[in-house]
Formats: sequence, C-alpha cells, structure tokens
Amino acid sequence: MNILAFNSSPRDNETSKTELVLQKFLEGARRAGAAAETLYLRNYQIKHCLGCLDCWLKSPGRCVQKDDMTEQLFDRYLQADLVVLASPVYCATMNARMKLFVERTLPMMDPMQEPEELGGMPHRFEKMPKVVCLGVCGFWEQNMFDAMSLTWRVGLGGDLIAEIYRHSSEFLSIPEFQTQVQPVFDALAQAGEEVVRQGQVTPETMAALTQPLGPPEIMARLAREFWSQGAGG
Repeated sequence: MNILAFNSSPRDNETSKTELVLQKFLEGARRAGAAAETLYLRNYQIKHCLGCLDCWLKSPGRCVQKDDMTEQLFDRYLQADLVVLASPVYCATMNARMKLFVERTLPMMDPMQEPEELGGMPHRFEKMPKVVCLGVCGFWEQNMFDAMSLTWRVGLGGDLIAEIYRHSSEFLSIPEFQTQVQPVFDALAQAGEEVVRQGQVTPETMAALTQPLGPPEIMARLAREFWSQGAGG
C-alpha cells in the first residue's frame, strides 16, 4: 500500500502535535508493510479556488490555475492508495490551509453523475484513494472534533475509511505525562496497522487512542497554562 499524508500544520515538526500524532499512526502503517510519505502543505504554493467551475465544464478534471496544487499535489493525491489528511483544530474545524487544499481537489468531482449511496460528490476518475482524516486539538473534550468530522463525512462519503482524533494534544510531548501518553501512542500505531491490514480501526483501538490523560478540570487548567506560554498545534 502506498500512503501519502498531507500535513497542514503551520508549525515546525519539532513542535507540531499534528506531526507527532500523524507519525505515530504512520509508524504502525509501515509496520504493516505500507510505504508512507508526508508532504507539508506549508511548503507549497496553493492558490484559492476561484469558483469558476472550469474544472467541471471547460477543462474537466484539471484546474485552470497554475500553482503547486495543479502541477504537483493533485496528481500525487490521485496516485496514492491511501491519503491521510492531517490538520489541527482551528476555530472548531480544520485549519485554513487544509480547507484551501481540499477546495482545490474540486476537479476530482463530477456533479453530473448520480451521488453515491454513502454520500460525497461523485468521482470523475476511475481510481480514487481511500482517505483517513486525522486531527489534534489542545482542548480536553472529544466533541471539539464534531464540526471537522461532519465536514469530512459529508465531503468524502465512502472514500473515508477512518477518523483519528486526539484531544489534549498539548500534553503528548510533556515528559511528566509520558506514562499516560504511551498507551495513546501505542494505540495510534495500532490504528495505522489496522487501516493497512483491514481497512478500518477497531472500536477498542479507537477507545484507547482517545482515552483521557487525566480529570477534565485538571487538563483544562494545565492546557491554559501551556497556551499562556505559546504552546500548541
């Protein structure tokens, strides 16, 4: 299996919790025999969608704009067996860089066809990769991913095979929390293995990777302390 991950975090790889969670997941995928590569959207020029619909009507399957999305990322997406879309939660959903990227995948869709039973826009291309969506959030409640999850489920339909969301992400790299964090890391790697081997994540693994690291009131207080120091994402 050829896996291509797109990381939309603006932070460097040393401080990004999106990167930390993503690489734990990919570690498990590699353990199951997959080849995995990560592309960082902050390194690419991606213009805003113009809403012209030329990619549907005048140049079907190809955006008229010339940038890194058209020249590189679009085709890389289509060539993968599995795509991982990884974003931190900003203002209750995916960040702007990921949303920009997703909007520019519009040429993959063909609205003239009948919608699929599982939802999502009909495909233009015969081969489409399956998708795993991954997100992190500094808040301590799993429902902070609800808006992001709804967007992915409506937009991707049957292409979406797993959603990996990790709350309380500020604590994942704190030395004092590593005893509680290690089972989460193990579960993230297990999720990567399961996606490669069986195309889904078991409920047991999902429960393990979303488990709380401590009482909510303590996590809330500590998270605010981290934010006051400029930590995140």
